Amino acid sequence: MHVAMALALGVLSGACLGVFVDVPAGGLWIALGIAVVAVLVAARATLAAAVLVFACGGALLATTDRRHALHSTLRTVLDDRYGGFLIDSLGPEGVHPPVLTRAILTEDASSDPPGAQMRARVVAIQLEGEWRTVDGGVSVSIGGDVPAEAILRLRAGRTVTAPLTFRRPARYLNPGVPDFERSLAMNGTTLFASAKSALLIDVISPGLWRQERAADVRALVRRASARWVRPHSAISDAIVTAVLIGDRTALPDDVRERLQAAGVYHVLAISGGNIAILVGCVLLLCRCIALSGRTSTAATMALLMVYAQVVVAGPSVFRAVLMAMIYLAARLIDHRAPPWQAIAVAVATTVALDPLDVVDAGFLLTFAATAALLGVVPFVARLRPYPAILRWLLAAVLASLATEVVLLPVGASAFSRVTVVGILLNLVAIPLMTIVQLAGFALGLGAFSEAAGEWAGWIAHQAASALVGSTRLVDVLPWLTTRTPPPPPLLVLLYYLTGGIAIFLRDGRRFRAAAIAAIIGAAIVTGAWLVPEERPRDQLRLTMFDVGQGEAMHIEWPGGGSMLVDTGGAPFGGGGFDIGDRVLRPALWARGVRHVERLLVTHGDPDHIGGARAIVESFSPEALLEGIPVPRNVAVNELRAESRVRGTVVREVRAGDEWRQGDAVVRVLSPEVPDWERPKVRNDDSVVLEVRYRDVAILLTGDISADVERQLVKNWENGVGGHLKRTPAIRILKVAHHGSRTSTSDALIDAWRPQFALISCGRGNRFGHPAPDVIARLERAGVDVYRTDRDGAITLTTDGRTVSFTPALP
Repeated sequence: MHVAMALALGVLSGACLGVFVDVPAGGLWIALGIAVVAVLVAARATLAAAVLVFACGGALLATTDRRHALHSTLRTVLDDRYGGFLIDSLGPEGVHPPVLTRAILTEDASSDPPGAQMRARVVAIQLEGEWRTVDGGVSVSIGGDVPAEAILRLRAGRTVTAPLTFRRPARYLNPGVPDFERSLAMNGTTLFASAKSALLIDVISPGLWRQERAADVRALVRRASARWVRPHSAISDAIVTAVLIGDRTALPDDVRERLQAAGVYHVLAISGGNIAILVGCVLLLCRCIALSGRTSTAATMALLMVYAQVVVAGPSVFRAVLMAMIYLAARLIDHRAPPWQAIAVAVATTVALDPLDVVDAGFLLTFAATAALLGVVPFVARLRPYPAILRWLLAAVLASLATEVVLLPVGASAFSRVTVVGILLNLVAIPLMTIVQLAGFALGLGAFSEAAGEWAGWIAHQAASALVGSTRLVDVLPWLTTRTPPPPPLLVLLYYLTGGIAIFLRDGRRFRAAAIAAIIGAAIVTGAWLVPEERPRDQLRLTMFDVGQGEAMHIEWPGGGSMLVDTGGAPFGGGGFDIGDRVLRPALWARGVRHVERLLVTHGDPDHIGGARAIVESFSPEALLEGIPVPRNVAVNELRAESRVRGTVVREVRAGDEWRQGDAVVRVLSPEVPDWERPKVRNDDSVVLEVRYRDVAILLTGDISADVERQLVKNWENGVGGHLKRTPAIRILKVAHHGSRTSTSDALIDAWRPQFALISCGRGNRFGHPAPDVIARLERAGVDVYRTDRDGAITLTTDGRTVSFTPALP
């Protein structure tokens, strides 16, 4: 057992080295050769040398796969033709017409109203009439109204041709924010693509026979669920489909978020639990028909291989099936291997087949959860004297508790979330998932009996509804789940090290090690390790974050305290990417920020308010400041409601308002008191601020147009909002509306006379921001311009007399 675990640890550590460190392949081959020689000649150190061999092999495999993933031939060919596609370049990618593409679908297409989505592996593209062989994974958005029959013909395994427009995934260049483009590439998605219509996608060849039959089974499952479960609830239908075949595309985002917050989302990801239920059902059925042990085991293994072809949940299914196959294979040959050894073999095999799997959080979740369950077995064995029901309940609590303790750093690191409520809800969620799965299997009886199908659908719906309903405990006790900054790797290592020592030690030393592990765990949960960045107390610091085609700025006042101005978001709203959760939150945590005194929303456009909920949730602002109310705006109303629930004071600001932050003065220059109710959000209603600190002034303009700018200049000339004679020596302009040509007029530039300008805009955005006219006006005025699309996050630091700028990129 120790040999298998040591070798698995070797290949795992080598793969991690190859994934995260750019080790020269030549050096790895030399190390591998030395290790092989050591195995042959070092009799006393054979195990150590063998571990080194496995480590070098894992590093070589991971290095090769990483380079292929990040520098695919699809990127290279497109970059040669259009430019800007290489992952090491800042971008944006070159503009190009639709490229005729040949690709093999890796998943069934799914509806995503008003269009559809599909994932594929590109094998060739046509440039200038010539087909070029390439390789790279893409996620394709299909535009227009896509009928159901068009989605049904786009099955995994089939080869299609379509004119596609390629684009790079967005990347947000802020300290502390992961590179999403690299992460997607490592997980198999090289580029995004779009097709204007499903009518332009031609299926030119079917998949392999096994792929077509697997797609037939998936279609049968979807039809059965739609017939018997969907009449009760569309959400129940989505949950049944997820549990049976791993297709979670129909699950609404709000339900997904609730399940994740409650710590029970894992029951919808086909993994060890689902496979164990399937194996148990098959073995029980084989016993009922009097099959021998070996025959039952062989039949179960065959069914598992078929099931792995049918489901679409990807690596998690592969890992679970692999562990089950190893266990069953050992049973088939009467080899009673310890469970730990089976896990070690599964880890080594998984890493050898797909080294990049080590960067997938699911990899850690699968094996760490399994290890936790095995570790709790000796404690469960001591419960035999108790009554059966009490024994089951205590065993379930111990298993859930052990899993949560082991996965605590994984949840904090991968999802920035720690939940305690999962310990309780898993006692309900796992049995409910089992009922959903068994009732889902029973839906097949509907082909023979209407009554059986109706009963199975009703039972599946009731269990699925109860599963979703159980998450309401989070609403009643919200403190049971919390957001926390991702802990540093050293802290995670110390947590597992002290926890492991506590397992193997005895007497008082065990309790001391366990106490240290508990303290480290508490630090991870509370974020107590987070230390604010040091800066002189007489400095004011403004950071304009890179949030793509949106806007978000964090102002840290001299003497302490801070204010966030806007929170970014998608320009037209929608989309599954939460800027506040994925970008702003980690960017603020990276600066050591744990609390924001004020959140100012200049206006309710999605690209300014989109990330506000995550900020209110994690940074507990004391006040939410907003301008002119828009009673019919859903996003603004939801933010107000969420703020009040969390005890945040909601206050409107108007031109003439003023407050001090230490020696800094904040003046509101716009908007004026409205004389009519706004039916929708307007850019010209943006809150405009002037921040003055000694001899430095910063003008924050929201999305105002040239009309409001001229009114500001008129007010200045009339002595309203500050005389131009008192304009400080150093002036910074936050360019309005991301550099739109309708703003940043000559009148404002001539009146404010900025020396520096900040522009927040997305790389290669569809609006052409910043407009060439705006850049020309600023250049004529001799203004130094900093842009998030070229510089990444921009930090302005001033002591009130001098100013320095630090962009994220050199």
